[in-house]
Amino acid sequence: MTLKRQLLVASLLMLLIPWAGLQFVLELDDALRQQAYQQLQEQAEQLAVSVGDELVGQIPIAADTPAIYAEPIDREIHLDGYADDWPGYEEGKSFPNWQVPGQPAPAGQPAIRWQAASNGRHLYLLIHLSNRIPVFFNPGEENQPYDHLLLFLQPPAQGVDVAAMQQSWLIRTPAPGRLHGLDTQNEQKPDYRIIASWESAGTGWQLELEMPVPPAGSRLGFSAHWTEDGKAHSVGTSLKPLPILVSRNRLLERQLKPRLNSGQRIQILEPGGWITTRQQVPSGEPPPGFETLSPLQVIEQISLNTLRALVRFYQPKPAAMSTGEHWADIDALPSVNLVKHKDDSVWLMTIQPVFGGRLLILEQSLDQLLTLSGSTLGSVIARSTLIIIGLTLVLLGYASWLSWRITRLQRAVSTSIDEDGRITGALPESRARDELGQLQRHFSQMVDRLHGYNHYLESFSRRLSH
Repeated sequence: MTLKRQLLVASLLMLLIPWAGLQFVLELDDALRQQAYQQLQEQAEQLAVSVGDELVGQIPIAADTPAIYAEPIDREIHLDGYADDWPGYEEGKSFPNWQVPGQPAPAGQPAIRWQAASNGRHLYLLIHLSNRIPVFFNPGEENQPYDHLLLFLQPPAQGVDVAAMQQSWLIRTPAPGRLHGLDTQNEQKPDYRIIASWESAGTGWQLELEMPVPPAGSRLGFSAHWTEDGKAHSVGTSLKPLPILVSRNRLLERQLKPRLNSGQRIQILEPGGWITTRQQVPSGEPPPGFETLSPLQVIEQISLNTLRALVRFYQPKPAAMSTGEHWADIDALPSVNLVKHKDDSVWLMTIQPVFGGRLLILEQSLDQLLTLSGSTLGSVIARSTLIIIGLTLVLLGYASWLSWRITRLQRAVSTSIDEDGRITGALPESRARDELGQLQRHFSQMVDRLHGYNHYLESFSRRLSH
């Protein structure tokens, strides 16, 4: 094996040092993940007890209970009969938050869907009926059939034996635009708390409605009515029983936020899968911008990102977890503690039961653990790898330089002797003070001596022959 190859093998063996460091980081990451999961379980157990105490007295929402979910918002919605200022609206795209009845309508038949939102003061409803051109109310012919909507509200019971009285309103209009609901229990007098805007929408119509926020635990429902071919038709939510109004518990979310650590999020699920509490604390400070990094820091960040990718590659494969904005399939929740969301983020997860059949889901972002290994040991491993690679390149260059000097010395020796073994020239002088320089000088002296000895022998033979 040539000297160059020997030095190359020795240089490559030095790469075992960062490899051993990587194995240490992987083992440390696994230990940190197990420790973090145990701490996450203990924290979730404590939070489950506290949440159960806060929710005592609130009836759990079972899976077979019809419900209307009200999205929490921090602003008012302008009532114009259109959906452009509703949460999740994007031009040219479908809404992700539409709610529909349990039984879908046949193809081509009128179908109803809705959204609900609440800003803490008002409850907003957006009701869309497709495949139906409305017939508006004619004040001159009150007995003539017309399209209308009935809205029902049943507040929670005020006592064990006292049932709350159900309220209902009639929504009708002689033309598209704003209107008020008519109280059916009060001779159809306008109730100015119920404000609506009715507009045409494609092949159907759309109704935007505003009303005061009902008390917690209220039930709300509605049904659209029309007459066609002399027959009465209707479609809407369930009416017996009315759907329960579900919304996020803002008070509980504010209470839970101080108890969460950086990079954690929590969700409370009702037995039916409705998400009534969702809170998240973002991770620590964001990484510095690329423009503020020096070239050395850029190289180090690239090494750290490579290290993080290796750590994630060797981690156990996370289970896919899919939860919507409002609802989650409890039966489809993963049973493992490492989950992956739609945005490709990986989290540690634990699930704890809460009073009333509810579930508490507590998650911890793995970025915190990766940041720990990446910023401390990762920096050491990344820098040592760069140093080892640099030393390897230096050794390879030095080996190439030594090989070139040896090759040059070999060529000089070969050119100083002809095919008959005669010494035809002297070796060039070397000014190097290392072993190769001394070897070349010794070779030069030896060649000079041999040249003189050969000259003596040749001259001696000529004298004898003379």
